[in-house]
Amino acid sequence: MPLSVLQNFASAVRCLAVDMVNRAGSGHQGAALGLADIISVLFNGGMNFDPYEETRDRLILSVGHASAMLYAAIYLSGKTPLTRNDLMGFRQFGSTCQGHPEINREIGIEMTTGALGQGLATAVGTAIALKRKSLQSKVFVVVGDGCLMEGVSHEALTLASSLCLDNLIVIFDSNDVCIDGRAADVTTDNSDRLAAYGFNVLKADGHDFTQIASAIETGKKSDRPVFIEFRTIIGKGADVEGSAQCHGMCVSQSEALNLRKALNMPLEPFTVPSDITPTPITTPPSRACSTSQISKPIMNDMLKFLGEVKHEISELNIDASTRYFSGFVFERLMAKYEVFIGGAADLSESCYTLSGSSTILRKGDYTGNYIHYGIREHAMGCIMNGLALEGFIPFGGTFLAFSDYMKPALRNAALMNTAPIFIFTHDSIAVGEDGATHQPVEQLAALRAIPNFNVFRPCCGTEVVECIELAIKNSNTPSAIVLTRQKLKAIPRQDRSENLSAAGMYELAQFANDGRKKLTIIATGSEVQPALDIKTAAESFDIRVVSAPCFELFDTQAESYRSAILDGRKLIMEAGSSSCLHKYKTREDDIILGIDRFGQSGSPAELAEEFGFSVSKARTLLGDMVG
Repeated sequence: MPLSVLQNFASAVRCLAVDMVNRAGSGHQGAALGLADIISVLFNGGMNFDPYEETRDRLILSVGHASAMLYAAIYLSGKTPLTRNDLMGFRQFGSTCQGHPEINREIGIEMTTGALGQGLATAVGTAIALKRKSLQSKVFVVVGDGCLMEGVSHEALTLASSLCLDNLIVIFDSNDVCIDGRAADVTTDNSDRLAAYGFNVLKADGHDFTQIASAIETGKKSDRPVFIEFRTIIGKGADVEGSAQCHGMCVSQSEALNLRKALNMPLEPFTVPSDITPTPITTPPSRACSTSQISKPIMNDMLKFLGEVKHEISELNIDASTRYFSGFVFERLMAKYEVFIGGAADLSESCYTLSGSSTILRKGDYTGNYIHYGIREHAMGCIMNGLALEGFIPFGGTFLAFSDYMKPALRNAALMNTAPIFIFTHDSIAVGEDGATHQPVEQLAALRAIPNFNVFRPCCGTEVVECIELAIKNSNTPSAIVLTRQKLKAIPRQDRSENLSAAGMYELAQFANDGRKKLTIIATGSEVQPALDIKTAAESFDIRVVSAPCFELFDTQAESYRSAILDGRKLIMEAGSSSCLHKYKTREDDIILGIDRFGQSGSPAELAEEFGFSVSKARTLLGDMVG
């Protein structure tokens, strides 16, 4: 590529990025000014930027604050519908050009992240997905010091090296600047660190086009993952270039004019030389917006198959943990459909995610459908996001108490409208003797607080199948399937054909209508059986039991349905934080039974008695309610 073309493209990127931030009155200019030369090489032959083709290279911007630079480069490519007017609307309400665009396939954005390190770890999942598809495409991920300081970088990069992902190229914007000062004051040598991991480490001047192109071409030929340290000047061209002041807005309107003069660009904001003014395409191909590989016929076949599995489980009629039934379902699915990729954070046997249908994905053999993530919960979540972005249905397991390690990845999945399935077992105080560290209390409430995130807590094998079916069908929403370690009694259900869990809450056992005072017990997961036991043991109350496998789905039902479920006096019970139960309390005399303190070691029976979830404690509670 002629040097003049690379220079003009880089200059245009710098000026447009500055203009976008200045017009918005907020944003980040420093990274855009420092990275523009590298981006110019990538968009002019360094990578295959063909947004709507499966064989394209992927570019992930882990330093999402440099989004103005990415928008500018995509616009200048002329390969998407992104327009000059879109750039002018940067960061404005309703604009195509959001401040940190997690994903926008219509305009060629694979993924960017605001939370540093997330994009880097997700890129590892993307690289695995491309290997799984047998594509020769590369995954370029742009990172900064912040991404590499985040702990998830260690988790993800060591796994990438273990799997020898030679299609992963990490581009490090090495400018030695953090918001609080010099990066060197708070970190170690990243190139040494990545070399120790086993990466092929390259170094180059990030403002020398020849060195940039050479490093990228060398990296593309590597037989192992690549880390390229590009030495750059943050805010290059600004009056305060090279300083921490460059992270955000660092070029005023008047300085922007001087910058345009220095770079031989037209002086009017948002203009570029006529020879590189793009003609954006009118409409992207329909496939551009899809992250799913599942066609409608395959989805219909999958749902029919799950119906058969549900019938099979119902016929078993055995007492078992819900984690057992989850493993049963996924074993059947993996044997039949290649789109599923399982895994666990070193808890495969405990989470029942590894089965006879699993084949291990290993270094040099990427045909497997199961990943041993090691004890890397955060990276596992991010990698699952990368797999989901490429159209797979990933499911990965750990204990519910450890979902805290994964929270940023769960939030990112919800933001991007992808649908990984997160398997969380050991779901309550019934873990028992392991004690408080392993007994989740606040985790269910924390998961339910995430927008566009479904939390399923099934009470039996039938509900397990239904919840997994719903997780698969809701292809724009990630799901958590929360499961027991302990065995639960089989709960026969008359209706097997309809997915009753789809309503979020449904009547499992009806009123006897025998003249006693009526009480509705709403329970989730392992607390449904105690609710049924309480119904049997109750003397003063005529009780109906409502199973509540998914609050989020219940909240979307018609008002008439919700009112019917919540009608009358209620006992709402769940072995977890009560904070997310109160919104279903519609009467002063409704009772909330939750757990708002940490657990302790003891047998499940002892702990159920201590925390009020035994039938004997329920008798006392019901007696008090009568009084």
